[in-house]
Amino acid sequence: MSALGLNISKGTIWYCVLQGPRDQPTHVDSGRHRFNPGQSRPDLANYCKQTFGELIDRFPSSKVAYRLTLNAKSADQVAYLCFPFGILNLVAHERGVAVREFTTPSFTKKALGIAGDKFDACDSSIVGRPDKWDRDAKLAALSAWMMLDV
Repeated sequence: MSALGLNISKGTIWYCVLQGPRDQPTHVDSGRHRFNPGQSRPDLANYCKQTFGELIDRFPSSKVAYRLTLNAKSADQVAYLCFPFGILNLVAHERGVAVREFTTPSFTKKALGIAGDKFDACDSSIVGRPDKWDRDAKLAALSAWMMLDV
């Protein structure tokens, strides 16, 4: 079974697909989709509906999880950091796919079965990972990792 993990930052939706057991996660695919965070709410909703639908359809056997940020400080930040996950939940529901959310503190050593820093563990424990990936990409990977063996 595989897991699709998602993370959103300003203007970017990061995704990562992992498979295998939680103690031996294997990287399948990852990437990002860029969007204009200043676009109208309806246009952003439409973009998210299309993008999330394409990702779920591309990885149909995947469980889906996302990292929910609790750092939005303005209505505009809420619009591009939080609203998209409402759209994700709707798209997944329409396809019969369950979705779980996590916050960054959820990615604990105990939950992941790791020792040390969670971001370092992405580099040392995920087989076949990209040579270079940043913190946002790793947050998508951590979301997927949490869904393995669930």
